Amino acid sequence: MDGDADVIQEEFQEELDELAPVESLGREESKQTLYALLFVSDRPMSAVRLAEALGDADPDIVATLLEELREELAANTALPYVLQEIAGGYQLVTHKGFAPYIRRLFQIKKSKRLSKALLETLAIIAYKQPVTRPEVEAVRGVSVSHMFDQLLERRLIKVAGVSDLPGRPKMYRTTDEFLVQFGLGSLKELPTVDELLQTG
Repeated sequence: MDGDADVIQEEFQEELDELAPVESLGREESKQTLYALLFVSDRPMSAVRLAEALGDADPDIVATLLEELREELAANTALPYVLQEIAGGYQLVTHKGFAPYIRRLFQIKKSKRLSKALLETLAIIAYKQPVTRPEVEAVRGVSVSHMFDQLLERRLIKVAGVSDLPGRPKMYRTTDEFLVQFGLGSLKELPTVDELLQTG
């Protein structure tokens, strides 16, 4: 088995060695390569990570190319997706109008969705972070232990330190996964409380 692994590793290295150096790629070729990398990724990819994949390209140049690619894709209304900046990275995402069909395709079950109680707990954390469990319970008026367990399991929140309050409870904040799940580029894109009240 070790011999097989060595052969595979050698073949992989040969393929890497045969790749055209990034300096030899033209602007359009570089954009097409970035397009391909984004197309196969199921997670947001940062300009730095994409620059590494291109062969240690300049991340600033890659960021510029990504912006150009985003504008080109947005202008092509025949495409069912756009390039969006999410959680500090770039990802191809489908237009919202296709969501019902995509959900049907993947047969997303109701149990996978966030319940109203989970959403309320997550909203309190998102707007008051970093926040302790007792502080969230004080707002909700009920125990949130089970909610926190579920949000941690779904990687929507994480421990962000320890409070100076008596008992030194853990503090929690939202994660990059939270930004991805809700299609946010950063926490700054969260609607204000006033905006939420107007839509409520």
